[in-house]
Amino acid sequence: MIILSCDHAGYDFMQKLMQYFDNKKIEYKYMGPKTFDKEDDYPDFIAPASKEVIKSDKNCGIFVCGSGIGANIVANRQKGIRAVCAQDYTTAYLARKDEDANVLTIGSRLTSFRTALKIIKVFLTSEFEGGRHARRIAKY
Repeated sequence: MIILSCDHAGYDFMQKLMQYFDNKKIEYKYMGPKTFDKEDDYPDFIAPASKEVIKSDKNCGIFVCGSGIGANIVANRQKGIRAVCAQDYTTAYLARKDEDANVLTIGSRLTSFRTALKIIKVFLTSEFEGGRHARRIAKY
């Protein structure tokens, strides 16, 4: 399951992403916010969404805030989350292939929606290579 969440800065972006997923019949669970509130705080949504991701090895997350950085920091504070803030598809690919990233964070103010869709596609379709990378991940 793809777990989605954002803050006020990512709200419009997330609405478009959910519409895109609906059109493509891609299953997801949206963890909020339910309405736009310019005063909301990203940890209030990203932390619970991160906890939802770690409920199953089959889950992954896509979280959006203004820069992608705040969402990334909050997500990575949760044990079992390996989040990457990707602004290009190469970073998203390597994060999945080498680091087994299970959360992608995107900055709505830094990444166009069109580019984000490409990044998301790479993130969702790339697989973890394992091997020496699994050994390294096990060390933390």
